[in-house]
Amino acid sequence: MINHFSVKLGSSVQSDEQKLTGYQIYACLLSMLKEETAEFLHENSRSPISQNIVARSEKGEFLWEINVFDDTLADEIAGVLAGTKEFYAKKADIRLMIDSVQHTTVKNFADIRSRGAAMADRRNIKLDFQTTTALKKSSEFLLFPDMELMLKNWWNSWNIIFPDTPFDDEDALNLLLRGVYITSYHLSSSVYRMKGNNIKGFFGSITIGNRLSEPMKELLNALLVLSEYSGTGVKTALGMGKTTISF
Repeated sequence: MINHFSVKLGSSVQSDEQKLTGYQIYACLLSMLKEETAEFLHENSRSPISQNIVARSEKGEFLWEINVFDDTLADEIAGVLAGTKEFYAKKADIRLMIDSVQHTTVKNFADIRSRGAAMADRRNIKLDFQTTTALKKSSEFLLFPDMELMLKNWWNSWNIIFPDTPFDDEDALNLLLRGVYITSYHLSSSVYRMKGNNIKGFFGSITIGNRLSEPMKELLNALLVLSEYSGTGVKTALGMGKTTISF
């Protein structure tokens, strides 16, 4: 199950003067949690969280999204968000106020399927990458999106998030890889800075098309809906790879 938290934040700092990143606010989240929880998240190579933050205006307003794929962890996060009115983001030197928290859930394939139904009649679908997104191939970060790598990334994320209903048909995956393609893009290169490292990637939008049967389109749409929660590519727990479907 996916627990989605949409947190509206306010600050006294103008967003064009102070750029808050998902990496910086992830450190804030860890500081709010129990010590053993924070240690688990820090040491786990595959985090049960994706999260990101984007500026909503030039008035110091932000939207912080947290997607949690573990129910026990989600309960703890819900508790700390409910009990916190403001916090200090040390790495960004900015004090943030929690204006509101919205908590929703995606329980199973049926929930994903109902959202994917809105795309059933669309031949082309636009995806927006709203934070730096990076894909890795042969130990190198790519400057452009790669449809095969993205599909495999979402496929693997599905199997981790929904282990009771896994996608385990390799023939179906191969049909997706052969039948889905990028038709256009509007992208810029980007660098995501964390821990003294610069990760090269991209942000912007792509439009994808497909040559798929109806059942395979339904599978594709399920993966695209999932991408809005799992993110795309590497370091999604640290704020990278925020993905949205644009209609």
